[in-house]
Amino acid sequence: MPSTTKTVAGGSQTLARGLHALALIGESDAPLTVAELTEQLGIHRSMTYRLVRTLEEFGFVERRSNGSLGIGVRMATLTRSIARDLQAAANPELVRLANTLRMTAFIVTYDGEEAVTLLTVEPQNAITTVAQRPGSRHPIDRGAPGRVIRSQLRPDDFPPQEYEWSQDEVFAGLTSLAVPLRTNDARPASLAILYVTDGGADIPDAVAELQHSAQRIERVLGTA
Repeated sequence: MPSTTKTVAGGSQTLARGLHALALIGESDAPLTVAELTEQLGIHRSMTYRLVRTLEEFGFVERRSNGSLGIGVRMATLTRSIARDLQAAANPELVRLANTLRMTAFIVTYDGEEAVTLLTVEPQNAITTVAQRPGSRHPIDRGAPGRVIRSQLRPDDFPPQEYEWSQDEVFAGLTSLAVPLRTNDARPASLAILYVTDGGADIPDAVAELQHSAQRIERVLGTA
């Protein structure tokens, strides 16, 4: 069975497979079984068991009672240090934004390939909320947050807009609004909200709130 794992010239194939397995487990919309992971990796099941066992031993993966695989608690300690300054500056604004608009607020960054949700906050005391899982990924040409990032990467081809709007592009029944966010490491990023389309939103007011929050985050980061 041929392997579909990405490899790097001069690198370790075993390490590449392990990292690929970890990414598949963490990014899957539904928990994966060993059999499903084996199929996606394109390797023999015995090799998958060895990879999973090693990742379990180091706390990066955990096997649930039903046999499915999930990200282990060790990953939480690692992710705390990712974009630490950005997370510290953004979290209070995300809380304020989510509770003001009663919508899920989140930060999306670029990992070199796709738009990735870094930090998310759901509103308190809202009748309906939409979960946006940190680590969620989608192409930069889909969804409002992705297109904001695309315009930062390729401004000549996609001139930056004041905001981007999308509906049913990444998830059916959901609408997102996003504005640019300047980070202290020059990494393309966007500040966004997500809500159930039928719930409606006053787009001008929501965009104004997003822009004000982005400005406050940038002032804390020193990028305003």
